[in-house]
Amino acid sequence: MADYQFQRVIRFGDTDAAGVVYFAQLLSICHEAYEAAIAALGIELRSFFSDRGSVILPIVHAEIDYQRPTYCGDRLEIELQATALGRDRFRVDYRLSHNHQPVATAQTIHLCLESQTRQRSPLPERLQDWLQITAD
Repeated sequence: MADYQFQRVIRFGDTDAAGVVYFAQLLSICHEAYEAAIAALGIELRSFFSDRGSVILPIVHAEIDYQRPTYCGDRLEIELQATALGRDRFRVDYRLSHNHQPVATAQTIHLCLESQTRQRSPLPERLQDWLQITAD
């Protein structure tokens, strides 16, 4: 599996007063795709995203470039690919499209920290496996 595929219909609450998707909402939708990819590994999201786990994975960088507007009712296709950036961080690249037309590209960089000490920590084995799968 080179890329993880995710689909999301744009809802009215995703849009602004002009009727297009609010700019920051596309990053939120990218995070939904990331969560779905993690869940597809069989990782339980509640513990994965809480301080009760052994590590946390905060986003330390995010960027997005928009190619065209999207509207309520549009079905977005989101492809994501994750890449290791050393032993304690990784990047997720997102390609968003509607009807096979590019909508946006985005990127997030995540850093692995021990949840209690907030010190850098190696990526957990299951996450390393995911990075390997999406890199193939």
